[in-house]
Amino acid sequence: KDIHFRVLLHPNQVIDKNVIRDHKTNLSFPLESYPSYPQYDSIMKMFAQDYPSICALDTFAVLASGKKLLMLIISDQPNLKEKEPAFFYTSTMHGDETGGYIMMLNLIDTLLKNYGKVPRITQLVDDVKICINPLANPDGLYAGNDFSVSGATRTNANGVDLNRNFPDPEDGQHPDGFSWQQETKAFM
Repeated sequence: KDIHFRVLLHPNQVIDKNVIRDHKTNLSFPLESYPSYPQYDSIMKMFAQDYPSICALDTFAVLASGKKLLMLIISDQPNLKEKEPAFFYTSTMHGDETGGYIMMLNLIDTLLKNYGKVPRITQLVDDVKICINPLANPDGLYAGNDFSVSGATRTNANGVDLNRNFPDPEDGQHPDGFSWQQETKAFM
């Protein structure tokens, strides 16, 4: 049908140091590009600062690399334990599976900006503790450098596939043969 196309390389096949963006650049939502690691850290802090009555930031691990496992708690009382259902979203446990990362950041933005404006979102935030970790494997996603997802890898900094690093009822405590990684322990 004479449709022109271009085959893109998978992020882990491209390490382009020239892709580095100015990490001070403000990104606008909805996100249409990947933030740098410093931008991600700033975005998560910004959400908590801009919406303190319904959003709290939790750093639930600091990895050996210095990168953080971050989670936003979105609720009508984010700093209290309430007797209400809780739901935990996470994404990008495989660092080279990048789509969910942007989707989770956009979901956070949508929930926070529409609280008190959209009845269904307001009800969700009031009745459910929503915990969102957009990036479960920061070392894998930013394996090339902290300013680009070019060079992203499936595994963490130790070369371990985190998705296979959890205990399994049939295959035992260490089905992949590796000790539990720092990320795995934090999630457990």
